[in-house]
Amino acid sequence: MKLLAIMGYEETRPMVRRLFEEHRVSMMSSMDIKGCNCEKRGLQAEAWWHADVIVGTYSTLCFAILDDDKAAAIMLELEKNPIAVEKDFPARAFLVHVEKMV
Repeated sequence: MKLLAIMGYEETRPMVRRLFEEHRVSMMSSMDIKGCNCEKRGLQAEAWWHADVIVGTYSTLCFAILDDDKAAAIMLELEKNPIAVEKDFPARAFLVHVEKMV
């Protein structure tokens, strides 16, 4: 069994849902994420330093637990056809082995 998580812009959630449906995988859950690049490197601040605000980015994380063969098929599909609203920022997929479920 594998845990497949796909993270991308909020607008990619319907695309991920469609991909899961095409592979007959039930999405276990999805969640909204507000992330940011919160690190300041030395005295160099981020591009928005003058506002003294850390600009957040909104994304979504969709995940499912599925059989190895379906996980491999979805990962292959994502390599061939990345899910993206903006081509320079495709959704990222993470595949993790699930040792045990109870």
